[in-house]
Amino acid sequence: MPHGDRRQGDFEEFARFVEAAPLRPRAQTDAAILRQARRGQNPSPPAVLGKFLAVQLSAGIATLAVCPQFGVGAAAHQGLLHGLHAQAHPALYYLTCGLIFVLFGALLSGLAANRRELKALGRGRHAYFLGYSICAYLTLMLLGSESFLLLSMFWIVGGAMGHWLGFSLGRRLKGLRV
Repeated sequence: MPHGDRRQGDFEEFARFVEAAPLRPRAQTDAAILRQARRGQNPSPPAVLGKFLAVQLSAGIATLAVCPQFGVGAAAHQGLLHGLHAQAHPALYYLTCGLIFVLFGALLSGLAANRRELKALGRGRHAYFLGYSICAYLTLMLLGSESFLLLSMFWIVGGAMGHWLGFSLGRRLKGLRV
């Protein structure tokens, strides 16, 4: 079909559409579309948390590949990091390790989040940061060979700080404001 004929046919079809009587969808169809639109505009907090946990779990596993602290990663006997551990005050060392471990995942979560997801979490995201850090710490303690030290609780503080910092940085890099 030549280009002009196709254009004329498109125009005629559009004219018939404009002149046709309006069609109303069934009430069930209309309600289903509105439900789906609302769901897209207001994601559920558990779904958002699931997305963030998946991103952070992946980043945490990648971070463990270079972290000697808990004896889990491939770098379990790296001289430089063990030297830093021996020279630094244990509270500062654990704080820094927690910060670094959680920072990467939080940064990626902040970059992956959209405005609606951040609103779905609301102010509860700070509790999520702390809860994630505690759960990550406890999981690493169960997996790792290091004995429990009261000073290693600073890891949780560092993790929460890293979460807040990384998430905020990721959000700002993306240009989102909530």
